[in-house]
Amino acid sequence: MKHKSHKNKCKSGYPKQFCPETTNNKDGFPVYRRRDTGDAVSIRKANLDNRWVIPYNPYLSSLFDCHVNVEVCSTIQAVKYLYKYVYKGHDRISFNVVQPGEQRDVDEIDQFQSGRWVSPCEAAWRIFGFDLYEMHPAVLPLQVHLPNMHTVQIRPHERLDAVVAADRHSRTSLTEFFKANAATPDGTGCLYSRFTESPSEGERYFLRLLLVHVPGPKSFEDLLTVAGYRCATFQEAALKRNLLEEDESVDLCLAEACAVQMPGALRSLFATVLIFCQPSNPSALWLKYYAALSEDFSHQFPDSEAKIKQLTARSVEQSLEEMGKSLKTFGLDHLLEPTDDELARTRDIIDALDAPIPDHCIRCRESLNPAQQEAFTCIIDHVKQKKPGAFFIDGPGGTGKTFLYNALYAEIRLMGLIVLPTATSGIAAANIPSGRTAHSRFKIPIDTEASLACDVPKQGSLAALIKETTLIIWDEASMARKENVESLDLLLRDLCDENQLFGGKLVVFGGDFRQVLPVLPHKTQREAVGVSLVSSVLWPKLTKFRLTENIRAREDPQFSAFLLALGNGELQTAENNYVQLPSEVLKPLEDGRDPITDLTSLTFPELDLRNFSSDIFTTRAILTPMNDDVDSINTELIKKFPGQPVMYKSFDMVLDDNCNVYPTEFINTLCPGGMSPHELVLKEGSPVILLRNILPSSGLCN
Repeated sequence: MKHKSHKNKCKSGYPKQFCPETTNNKDGFPVYRRRDTGDAVSIRKANLDNRWVIPYNPYLSSLFDCHVNVEVCSTIQAVKYLYKYVYKGHDRISFNVVQPGEQRDVDEIDQFQSGRWVSPCEAAWRIFGFDLYEMHPAVLPLQVHLPNMHTVQIRPHERLDAVVAADRHSRTSLTEFFKANAATPDGTGCLYSRFTESPSEGERYFLRLLLVHVPGPKSFEDLLTVAGYRCATFQEAALKRNLLEEDESVDLCLAEACAVQMPGALRSLFATVLIFCQPSNPSALWLKYYAALSEDFSHQFPDSEAKIKQLTARSVEQSLEEMGKSLKTFGLDHLLEPTDDELARTRDIIDALDAPIPDHCIRCRESLNPAQQEAFTCIIDHVKQKKPGAFFIDGPGGTGKTFLYNALYAEIRLMGLIVLPTATSGIAAANIPSGRTAHSRFKIPIDTEASLACDVPKQGSLAALIKETTLIIWDEASMARKENVESLDLLLRDLCDENQLFGGKLVVFGGDFRQVLPVLPHKTQREAVGVSLVSSVLWPKLTKFRLTENIRAREDPQFSAFLLALGNGELQTAENNYVQLPSEVLKPLEDGRDPITDLTSLTFPELDLRNFSSDIFTTRAILTPMNDDVDSINTELIKKFPGQPVMYKSFDMVLDDNCNVYPTEFINTLCPGGMSPHELVLKEGSPVILLRNILPSSGLCN
């Protein structure tokens, strides 16, 4: 089999070289013996000798009556690839359903379906409950314990005094490790990481930290002694050995990841570490983990070290570009050299061009109503004629603004052009393909009073993406402050070197001013209107389209009419400008029942049945204005999730010179808006909102 990147060569490296003996390669894959006997066979007009033989096992080939490739995994560097195959998921097939005897051309792209494929053999195997895989030998955890505090197992018939007196019960893997090191003057030189187990809290954690870093300790006293000084605790000893510095924690993180993660994931982690952990010596980390970071490229291009280095550095650079950084930021720009045009393309542009176009967005084009069609035609004409323009799609909830955005997104993406969908809120951004918050996408400053300048370097990857973009969509712009939109205008003028509105780019805003305006704590409604988009100098320059037909009203016209009257201010209000809700939307509170429990069961009944899909959290939500109520509702929902809860605790500090004035326990009680609590309880499958953009291309973004 040939690969497109390897001219006249098999992608697996065949034919191999003749080899008189079997040896282990440096990366853990064996080099098998292949004797040059001079024998060859002719298959499909090709002469094949021992260099072409794929490793196999005669017994397994006979047992399964098929070709079975068998390889030996001799080190952890190769073993980690096994798990990718064991846990890679179910077999899947592409299929299309047709009527018997039907003769017609099948559009495989248009009618493509993907489903799980279960063969009769696998079905029978699973029905009988046979094991799908096994691991041998079992992993043996070895003890990490403080002096005379190890675990001892006592059988029911044994006497306690006899157990205490027995010498065998005083021996553990840790004491035997000390004994082996004490047998020679210089010790064995081995680290306890050869026998390591997971760390625990307190002194045991610091004991383990010492064991995996101090070679050949002979006793507990030996670990406590640093440069002739006996420390009082293992924590103090770890501190004196500089094992608790920040870079050390980063080093441990990368070392552990090297054992279990694929090279691509390692490079993403390396970029994340550079940005969020701020190591003091990035060059040292690069040199130490370069072999693991470049492992896949080393296999693809074993004879081109320069190309391996460039591909590895470029991959890390692309991950950094997603978060507005580069290797130059961390003093690693010397790793990059001029490359061809394909490699020079930024990760942002590649991701934008490769972003999938959902089928439902493609179908939106055929279902537009007249008002939507008018806006759609006008905007697409601007795209085709490469004309600048700025539009605002106005319409109450349910009139199809998002539907129109999806149609525009699909139409322009099918032209091979780039669309940047954004929204003021994360929830609104999730309703558009590849949606991001506007603050996240354009690096709009939080404090616009200090500056309106967006943090986008003109020579950076994000700037290149914006300049290549054909259409920018900003949903829920009615919730944004006018300064945020004006920041975007200044950014586009600067990047495009055009003193036109939005730099001559095509921009579509949308929203409903009947809904939530910009949030101003402790301010009046008049002040909120004063900072909204309608009060901006840009507002008169936008071309407006108004959607009036409420598509959602077809399902519940009465409630939709109520919402429209509410937004238009047509309902009668009571004291404090409150509005009486119709009884049809109220849930009566039963005596003795907890209202939060009833509310969560009504909204998410699937959680009570323990049979749910994560999609339910994208189609419904519980809204409440008070953070305390949000915490209570989230706590109740987490309880209903299946599985064991995991508690994450924050590390809180005060960033000023008087930080010692505030006790840690007091700081932990503070929970400002937009921040997680000190003790965050989650279960597997719990939806979360990220406060930082960790890896936008994988969806890990705000």
